[in-house]
Amino acid sequence: MNIRNQIAQLQQRACHSQFSNDVRDISNLMDELGAAAAGGGCIRGEVSLLEILSEAPAQHRPNPSLHNQKETQ
Repeated sequence: MNIRNQIAQLQQRACHSQFSNDVRDISNLMDELGAAAAGGGCIRGEVSLLEILSEAPAQHRPNPSLHNQKETQ
């Protein structure tokens, strides 16, 4: 396997991993909101989903330009 293929696979795995983390965070938020709506559990306060997602460090976000480069090459 050449270096380019290995790099491409690692980048793909990193994107899948971050997607899984985002899904887990959204699921946790939905559980929290569901518990609050049912009258149980505590909620973070009045925070929008956009604010919660923007708290994620930029280093964990996938770089959309990597996907665009692959399509244009």
